[in-house]
Amino acid sequence: MKYGKILAPILGAALLVPSMGMTVSADEMAPTETSGVELRATLDSLLSEHYALAVDSMMKIYDGDEAAEAAMAALDANAADMEPVIASVYGEEGGAAFTEIFETHNTGTDEYAMAVKAGDEAAQEEALAEIQSFVDEMGAFLGTATEGNLPEDGATEALRAHEDFVQNTFDLYVDGDYEAAYTSYLEGFKQIFGAGGAISGAIAAQFPDKFTDPNTPAGDFRSTVSRIAAEHFALAQLSMTKGYNGAADFDFADWAQDQNTEEFSAAIASFYGEDAATQFATLWNNEHISVQSDLAAAQAGGNEEEIQQAQTALIETFASELAAFLSTATEERLPQEELTANIAAHEQSVIDTFTQYATGDFETSYDTYREGYTIVFAIGKGLSGAIVDQFPEKFETAVPDKMPATGLGGSANQSNTMMIWVAMSTLILLAAGTMTFRQRKQQ
Repeated sequence: MKYGKILAPILGAALLVPSMGMTVSADEMAPTETSGVELRATLDSLLSEHYALAVDSMMKIYDGDEAAEAAMAALDANAADMEPVIASVYGEEGGAAFTEIFETHNTGTDEYAMAVKAGDEAAQEEALAEIQSFVDEMGAFLGTATEGNLPEDGATEALRAHEDFVQNTFDLYVDGDYEAAYTSYLEGFKQIFGAGGAISGAIAAQFPDKFTDPNTPAGDFRSTVSRIAAEHFALAQLSMTKGYNGAADFDFADWAQDQNTEEFSAAIASFYGEDAATQFATLWNNEHISVQSDLAAAQAGGNEEEIQQAQTALIETFASELAAFLSTATEERLPQEELTANIAAHEQSVIDTFTQYATGDFETSYDTYREGYTIVFAIGKGLSGAIVDQFPEKFETAVPDKMPATGLGGSANQSNTMMIWVAMSTLILLAAGTMTFRQRKQQ
């Protein structure tokens, strides 16, 4: 699968399916590529990118970073990309209504950061009221559009939890409590992926002739792999720019990458054993994370020789070694040559996004960021698909594809998914303040 060549947003598959007007048989597709799972992946990508860009733009606004305007523009571009996805299911009017509500949200987010920077408490309250209006209106929109398959109360509660993560991460950052800020960031990143599963599940229950169940074990796994990969990409950009700018929270952004690495390693261990996980972590940390830090330091110091060495190590050495590891682990379900090219494309997007930022080409940097964000979702699709094909017994669906309708108007399976999302959001909020911080040693 040549997922590294996909540079346009992956919403294409989701847009095409509704227009077919025909039943799609899950038996005809790989379990990670069914119509429902593709829809979920599209929403995962757009919603999580929104979360990452929202936090990033708020930090840059508060810091007075010259890239703040470009960051806000990227956040708006992300919202614009959501409109055709919603319109493909609910028509042009539905897409326009969704976008209008969502744009209010982005405006409120930007205005809150500006008000905090200015110390204007009245403006802060006004921005928070605008954000709460988004929560209420979007909850009502989703409840109505899905004909109750996504209950309005549940949607509103989960949206409020998402907004709390964004605001708490930013407020803790402003207060200089970086340990708690990055803990909140990581938990909020996990929480937003619940939205993709809940919304796609509601749509699939509403239009069963167009979408298969997105919340299968294979669908869950693809979502998890993509989330870890996307989180890595977002954290890499945060960490490298923080290192380049000599920011006070650099060590904490670096620590957040450690947490992401540990989760990736745990996933490897669950399929291939502890020895393989250790091998992966060593390669990932020594040939990837530390080299990105070297690149940021070299860029800050203007050392062209070291910049070139770091770029070569990432695009050539690391890409080749990680591809060899994954191709061998998946018994060549991921062809090594093709995988090397795909990983190199990812590394190039990381390097270009950072370099364009460092040289002041902020608009291009965020364009590259958005392309790079798409690449990691394509990689997540390929890797998850290979593992599911290799270990099919681990991804057998335990419930029938069609469940009897419940009083909420959807399937029992989808109603449970929504309730789990809400419950997990609450638990995550409680846990966010209790995680133990382990500061990463400077490379």
